Amino acid sequence: MFKWHRGNTRGQMGAPGATGSAQSGESERILLVSESGELGGPNTTYTSGGEGSPQSVRATPAEVQQLQAGKARLSKEEFNAQVAGGVMISFLLDQEQNLSKLRQSIYDAAIVMPQVARSAGWPWSLTLLSIRSIFFLLANFGLQLFILYMLVQEEEVMDRFAGQMNLCDFGARIQNCPDGPNCIGPGGTNYESAARMYGYDVWSTRVFIRDSLKALFPDKAHVIDSTVDVGEYGLENYWVRFVCVFIFMMSVMSDLRSTMDMVSILWNVPTKPGMWLEYRVPSWASKEKIKEVHGMSELDFVKFKIDGMPLRWKLFNLAAIIVPKLWIWRTTAKNGVMFLMETAGIENVIVNVTALTFILNLDEMIFENFSHSVLHHILGSLEPLDNDPDADQTEAQTTDDAFLHLQRDRRLGSSHWLLFPYRVFLNLIFSGLFIAEYYFWHCEQSETGGMVSRAMSLPTEQVYPWLSFALDPFLREGQLEESYWQMPA
Repeated sequence: MFKWHRGNTRGQMGAPGATGSAQSGESERILLVSESGELGGPNTTYTSGGEGSPQSVRATPAEVQQLQAGKARLSKEEFNAQVAGGVMISFLLDQEQNLSKLRQSIYDAAIVMPQVARSAGWPWSLTLLSIRSIFFLLANFGLQLFILYMLVQEEEVMDRFAGQMNLCDFGARIQNCPDGPNCIGPGGTNYESAARMYGYDVWSTRVFIRDSLKALFPDKAHVIDSTVDVGEYGLENYWVRFVCVFIFMMSVMSDLRSTMDMVSILWNVPTKPGMWLEYRVPSWASKEKIKEVHGMSELDFVKFKIDGMPLRWKLFNLAAIIVPKLWIWRTTAKNGVMFLMETAGIENVIVNVTALTFILNLDEMIFENFSHSVLHHILGSLEPLDNDPDADQTEAQTTDDAFLHLQRDRRLGSSHWLLFPYRVFLNLIFSGLFIAEYYFWHCEQSETGGMVSRAMSLPTEQVYPWLSFALDPFLREGQLEESYWQMPA
C-alpha cells in the first residue's frame, strides 16, 4: 500500500511514517512513500491529500515527482489554471471522439419517438406522435427522391435531347490557346481566346442561327461559315468547380457524420428494452426546495436519454431509416457533383452549390416546420450517448489527476493526432472520389490533351427509368447506338 505524506519543499523523502510541517511562507508538497520506503511501480493508484480529503491519482513515480514539483513551483492561481486546462482537455477532447448525438431532424425523431412511447407504455398521445414522425419520414424520403430524380432527368435526358455534350474540361486551358493542348472545342474549332467562349445556351443559339442561314441560303454556305463565327462552348474557370465541389461536400459530410452517429447508437446501446425517459429528482434536497432554488418545474425532472433498444427496433431503424438515408446521401453527392461539374459559368456554379445543400437539409426543414413541439422538446433535451468506457473515471478525476493529464499532454506525442484535421482530409478524399466518378462516366482523354466529352447518344426513353435511377451505376439508362455528337477529329 502506498500513502502520501506531507513534507517541507526543502525536505527529502523520508522514512515510513515520517511527517513534516510546512513553515510559514514555504510551499507545502505531498510526498509518496511505501510501507518499505520505496516508490511504487508504474500506473499505480496512489492516495493523496490531507486527512478527510483523500484523492486518487494514477501515476508513475516520475509523474508523482512532477506533481510535487508543480505544486511547489506554481502559485495557487497558476496551479488552478493548469488544473482547469487538464479538465478541459480530458473532457472536451474525449467528447469529440466518444459522444454520439442525435440532431433535431425528422430522421432522429423517427428513431427516438417510438422508443420514448415504448418506455412510457405506449400511451395514445405518444403513439400517435410516433406514427406522425414516421409519416413525415416517408414524406421526406419522397421529396428528396423526387428532387434528385428531376436532377437526373435534366442531366441524362433533357440535356441530351437539347444536343448538349458533357462539359468535362472544355476550355479549361484557354489561357494557353491557340497553341497549347486541349484548345479544340466541341464545335471543332480552336478557342483562340476567351472572346470566343460561351455558355451552352448562348453557343447553341449561335449555332442554330448559323445553321438556319445555311439552310435558307445553301449556295452561300461557305460564305456563312467564313463570316459567322459561332464561337465555342466551354467553362469559364477550371478551379472554381473544384472549390465549389469541396464546399458542397462539407454539407454532404456533415450529413454522413449524423448518419454514423445513428449507426454508433444502434451498435452500442444494449439490445434490450431500455428506458428512454425517467423521472429524476436529485436527492440532496426536497423537490420543493430544488424548485424554489433553481426555478425548476415538474417537466425539468423528466429526463430523456439514449438507452437499450429491442432487436426488432434496431432492425427496423437499420432497414427503414439508415440504409435509405445512406442511399440518398450517396445519390445526392454523386448527382450534386455531376451538376456542379456540368455548370460552365462562374456565377452559376457558385449559386448552384448553395442551392444543392438544401436537398440534404429537407429533413431538418420538415422537422422545424411540421413536427409537434413535444418532439422539439424531447430531441432538444436528449442526453447524448457516451461510448467511452472510462467516462465515469474521467468524471471522478481529482485536481491532481487533471494537473497530471495536462502534463502528459505537454508531450506532443500524446496529442499529435490534433495536427491531422481528419475531417478536412475526408472531405478532400470524398470530393476526389466523386469527381473521379464524374470523369469516368462522362469524359475521355483527347488526342490533343485534356478530358473531353464521350460520344453522346440520345436516350431510348423520354422519361428516365426509375429502376436505372435506383440501381445506378449497376443498371444505367439505355441509349441509341447512333451518336448525335462526337469529338471532331
